[in-house]
Amino acid sequence: MVKYTLLYGLRFLIVLSIGASLWLTGLVLFTKMIPSMPQPAISSTDGIVIFTGGGTRLKEALVLFEQEKGKYLLISGVNPESEISTLLSQIPLKERITLGYEALDTLGNAEETANWVHRNNIKSLILITSNYHMPRSLLELRHLVPNVEICPHPVVGEAFLQPKWWLEPPTLRLVLQEYNKFLFALMRRAVEDIQSFFKAEEKP
Repeated sequence: MVKYTLLYGLRFLIVLSIGASLWLTGLVLFTKMIPSMPQPAISSTDGIVIFTGGGTRLKEALVLFEQEKGKYLLISGVNPESEISTLLSQIPLKERITLGYEALDTLGNAEETANWVHRNNIKSLILITSNYHMPRSLLELRHLVPNVEICPHPVVGEAFLQPKWWLEPPTLRLVLQEYNKFLFALMRRAVEDIQSFFKAEEKP
C-alpha cells in the first residue's frame, strides 16, 4: 500500500513539475510578445480602435485620429458614467466617432469592435491598448475579424520603460495576471474552434 502511495505521489510530482515548466516557458514567451514600442502605422487605415482603460490610450487615439490615420474611431468599453461624450463634442469630425458602452472585458471589446467593423466596412484598423494587454487583445480580435488588417499601436507605460521591469513587484504582478488571462483566452478559443469543427463535420 505504501509502495503504491509513493508511486502515485511521484507521478503527481512529475506531472506537476512538467506543468510548472511549461507554464514558466510560456511566461517567458509571453513577455517576448509584449511590445515595447508602437509599430509604424500604415499611412492610412479605415479606422482606429481603442480598448479603454486609461487616459493615455484615449489621448493617443485622438492624436492619431486628428492626424487622419483612420477615417473612423471607435472607443470601446466606455463607462456610462464618464463624461467622455462632452470631451469629444469639440473635436472635428465627431460624427465619425463611435462610443461603445457594451463591452465589460477584453472579449466584449473584441465583439464590440467586430460589430463596428462590419457596420462601417472596415478593412484595416489601428488597435490601441496597453502593451501588456496587446497580445490578448489581438488574440480575441483576430479571431472575430480574420480578414481585417490590424496594426497594433501599444501604449507603453513608464513601468515598462525600466531596463529590468520584471524586478518590480507591481509590474511583475500585472504581467502574471495578464498572462493567466491570456492562457485562459487561448484555451477557450481552442475549445471553440474544436466545437466548430465537429459541428461542421455533422452537417450533411
